Amino acid sequence: MAHELLRAVLTSQRGAADLARGPMEATPGLRITRYIRQHLADRDLSAARIAAAHGISVRHLYAVLARSGISLRDHVHPQRLAECRRELAGPHGRARTIAAIGQRWGFVDAAHFSKVFKRAYGMTPRDWRGLHHPR
Repeated sequence: MAHELLRAVLTSQRGAADLARGPMEATPGLRITRYIRQHLADRDLSAARIAAAHGISVRHLYAVLARSGISLRDHVHPQRLAECRRELAGPHGRARTIAAIGQRWGFVDAAHFSKVFKRAYGMTPRDWRGLHHPR
């Protein structure tokens, strides 16, 4: 990202605004995806919150993400599932309930969490944890 900004500044200083436009337009997408990664566990992570944090409208947020080929839901959902999967298999995978792990990563309904986990990974969260932490 830093090299893209530097390239944009240098090309705009040389009067090549057309060459600078691409990196300058790409930068908001990088900032937004970084923000999403940093706040992935926040239950209130929403399009409105992300847009407000970047001083843009929700409509503009979706436009920026679309230019990067990203759907907000399709970007957040798999990352949250991956974090749940990692935590369930991790050294403290049995220290918390499956529902609590799902809630920690933004899945407020335990049944929904179990269903989407199974759809994504072919097994329930309980089965996944059992593979890594047999009784």
